[in-house]
Amino acid sequence: MIEIELSTEEKILKAAEEVFMRDGYDGSRMQDIADVAGINKALLHYYFRSKDKLFEKVFDAKIQSFFPQMGEKFSRDIPFVDKIHLFIEGYMGLLLKNPYLPLFVLNTVNNKDKSAFIKKLPIELSRQVAQSYYAEFKKGNVRELNPAQFIMSLMGMCIFPFLAKPILLDMFKADNDTFDKLMEERIQELKRYVTLILTP
Repeated sequence: MIEIELSTEEKILKAAEEVFMRDGYDGSRMQDIADVAGINKALLHYYFRSKDKLFEKVFDAKIQSFFPQMGEKFSRDIPFVDKIHLFIEGYMGLLLKNPYLPLFVLNTVNNKDKSAFIKKLPIELSRQVAQSYYAEFKKGNVRELNPAQFIMSLMGMCIFPFLAKPILLDMFKADNDTFDKLMEERIQELKRYVTLILTP
């Protein structure tokens, strides 16, 4: 297998993602990022003048890595419940690959100094879900519910296990591999839940 050599900027972004996701903004230091990237701090500052600029680049990449795909899925001419199944598969897949992402995002948007990042969150997705739901409701294909409550429940069911992972590992006397297996099984479990919730 041929290994592709990363550019210095790519190494920095990969290292920054690892450190920011693990330690959050406040707990991360430029020296930590330089160490993980295998470069000196002066070179890091040459590419990225400040921690803020580097953090913004990582945050934008993590948010955009997932949500644009869902816009395409919600525009498909398929039943609403199938769109939600695709959302669950995509979102849980993202969280399995990036288990620190929920805490990273929540810590960021709850930090008063980083509150501007809330504007970067994809509110368009909630509009797409609501519009798609109402179109199906008019056809009698889904039962009546409040789309806002449904979106909160859906996001909560996906995100909570990753936020509470240390508690769940202790509660179930499980290791990381067992947790990942539980989350993979959870995809089908959540699909069953939403089908029951949405079926008239």
